[in-house]
Amino acid sequence: MVSVTSDPEGLSGYIDLHVNSIWFISYKRAIDRLVVHTKTNNYYMTGPLKYCMNALKKSGCNFVYADRSNIFNADNVVVINTLFKEVYFEKEVTKKSKRCEIAHNRYDEAISRLGALNPNIIFS
Repeated sequence: MVSVTSDPEGLSGYIDLHVNSIWFISYKRAIDRLVVHTKTNNYYMTGPLKYCMNALKKSGCNFVYADRSNIFNADNVVVINTLFKEVYFEKEVTKKSKRCEIAHNRYDEAISRLGALNPNIIFS
């Protein structure tokens, strides 16, 4: 479980969110918060992304750095767009599908880790 809020200011109070429901986490500088992306909602956390990544890894979660401000849950990746270097979390990709871009310099490492953690991924 991860403690998150449903608004950036924390006025809603904490909600316990199961890690398996997290697709990716991104740092948004404009609001100085981590945005936790799930299938249907976005939630918010404070703290550095590196701290969050370290805690998730030590808890046995399979998160991978996409770039310096995004990490994604390897267990939830379904499709990788190799042309645009993006991961998707749904089999049927549409324009509205949530995606997480992988930085060019992290792409090979991310793909290698994904192949080991989640061999059922579809490459497109």
